[in-house]
Amino acid sequence: MIRSNLSLDFNNKALFLSYFETNPLLDKPTAEEYNLIAGVIKHENLNNKVIEFYSKALEIRESNLGTKHKKTANSYNNLADAYLADGLKEEALTCYLKALKIREELFGLNHPQTASIYSSMATIYFEKGMLDKAHSLYKKALKIRLEQLGEEHIHTASSYHELAFFYATSEEYALALPLFEKAVEVRKKLLRMSHPDTAKSYNSLAMCHYHLFNYNEAKENLEISINIKTLFLEANEESLLSMKRSLKEINKMINKNNRGLFSRLLNLLRFKK
Repeated sequence: MIRSNLSLDFNNKALFLSYFETNPLLDKPTAEEYNLIAGVIKHENLNNKVIEFYSKALEIRESNLGTKHKKTANSYNNLADAYLADGLKEEALTCYLKALKIREELFGLNHPQTASIYSSMATIYFEKGMLDKAHSLYKKALKIRLEQLGEEHIHTASSYHELAFFYATSEEYALALPLFEKAVEVRKKLLRMSHPDTAKSYNSLAMCHYHLFNYNEAKENLEISINIKTLFLEANEESLLSMKRSLKEINKMINKNNRGLFSRLLNLLRFKK
């Protein structure tokens, strides 16, 4: 149970962490409290502490609930996420596999929670260069989410984007394009036009069009992405500046194509005369 006197401002995360660790009035924390504090501090570059607290929560849940409980699976998943955030891919993969085994036993092979682990594991395999495994798991995750959640769901949009990114990185841009388009449509509808993930999808779609030599479409989508990102990024943010440099490059290609088209039309007219 969360203590009633644990009523500090979560924005003051350092104070909250100090209180949690040193207050003599607190009994031994529960798994829920360890998860709470880990969630509070996980964006504060205190990942060793995050791993420590998620590990303690897991230990308590395994002891109290056993190794085949959904909360134990959640703890393995939390710990895997923390390991991955710290760049510890092998440790993360071990925890994801344990979470996956529990969730498959509890929920079956075609459950959204199973799909979420497939997606996370696929990303690790992708980064390790194990492309066949990554591809298979990305496709499994998307299939489950389409069947269980439908086309217009935020997790389905994530699967569209992940699989599209896999194809784009493999230079299979024709395969990536329709998936990026679907991710854009779902995120635009569910997250609106001011969300970072919507901007990310528009940017990815623009780059895919660029590699397919669809420069006008690339320009249109990149401009949308830039307009969204200006809502939450400073003007001198490097990622925003990089996108603006890409836009200049696309404009150069459009102008070059237009000059070439004009020249060909002029030559054609001369030939007809």
